[in-house]
Amino acid sequence: MTKMKGFRNLCNTFSVNKHSRWFAMVPFLVLIIALVVIVAFGATGGSYTDAVGIGIDFEGGTVLTVTLGNEAIDNYEENRAKITETIQSFGVTVSYSQQQVASNVNNSSISFRYKNISNNDTEINELNVKIRDAVDNLYPERVGNVTYESIGATAARDLLSKAGIALAVSVVIILIYIIIRFTLMSGFAAIIALIHDVVIMFALTVICRVQINSSYVAAMITIIAYSINNTIIIFDRCRESIKPLKGQKNIDYAGIGDAAVRSTFTRSVYTTFTTMITVIFLAILGSDSIREFCVPIILGLVAGMYSSVFLATPLWAAMSASFDKTKAKYFKRNSVTYDVKEDEEEIIPAVRQGQPALAGGEPKNVKPSTQKQQQNKVYKYSKKNTTFKKK
Repeated sequence: MTKMKGFRNLCNTFSVNKHSRWFAMVPFLVLIIALVVIVAFGATGGSYTDAVGIGIDFEGGTVLTVTLGNEAIDNYEENRAKITETIQSFGVTVSYSQQQVASNVNNSSISFRYKNISNNDTEINELNVKIRDAVDNLYPERVGNVTYESIGATAARDLLSKAGIALAVSVVIILIYIIIRFTLMSGFAAIIALIHDVVIMFALTVICRVQINSSYVAAMITIIAYSINNTIIIFDRCRESIKPLKGQKNIDYAGIGDAAVRSTFTRSVYTTFTTMITVIFLAILGSDSIREFCVPIILGLVAGMYSSVFLATPLWAAMSASFDKTKAKYFKRNSVTYDVKEDEEEIIPAVRQGQPALAGGEPKNVKPSTQKQQQNKVYKYSKKNTTFKKK
């Protein structure tokens, strides 16, 4: 109970904007670790695409799956080496192998990935049939335990381009919606946060050695939609606080952002945590295809909650304050001002002012009336530096 009260007190006093620099350093640290992993695996494995974990969906190639049951678990290294040698005897290079433990032990298997050595689909299929038969002969007691899935380079490029278009369209639509619903600065802050989610999710999948395929793209689009929901809720609180202050100068955007984060922090943590529990159970109990979708979702949930709470709000506060200052400078520089040029006193005939004339017929020196003075003032238009006399 004491720990829960301490957590709530922290939520009520914590300032995101005060520590925004430290929060901004965390994504860069994750990216540095991902780069180290890519360089390390690329230098030792000889292929940076394999180090990143690009699947055959985007690169083109073949995945050969050998179902061995308990043998895939108890004698994994021995079976992996034997099957790899058989596959590479046909002139292809195995770039990736993985043990796949199923909930039913009899369905446990080892998968192997290798690049196609031809662009002709017929030749690729003939070669894969020979490799499948050769590996199948290694285990005569388990007939039909070898399956393969192949995709050509052309289809891989087409799928990759469509995945990029899907991501770009979703981001643009979200940007338009937030600009209409909130403000321009809210839209920019939300899009930067979404880009963070995509990049950090990719970096975490590289660090955790998760394969990047079509299921990964589906998981990424899911995370974009889920993450922007948390960000919109925080921005909605900010908008409610700004409404009474509309038109005022020197608005405390940082304070408004901190208050919005405090009021929604527990909600963001609890919803993310409960969602993650469900996805974790799906990843543990589901099939391989479900696991390939759920693991990126788990990583994306972490990245999405971090960006919506710790990055989007400080970005919005800093950009809004800067935008207000720029707008004020612009209006000040382009505003129309009139500079009054003082005239010297004029000698006006006394008769015109209704005053008696002096002896000798000379007019009396009098100050012009207020109306006459305003008629004789010279006004200068400060923007164009031109002068004109008002008639």
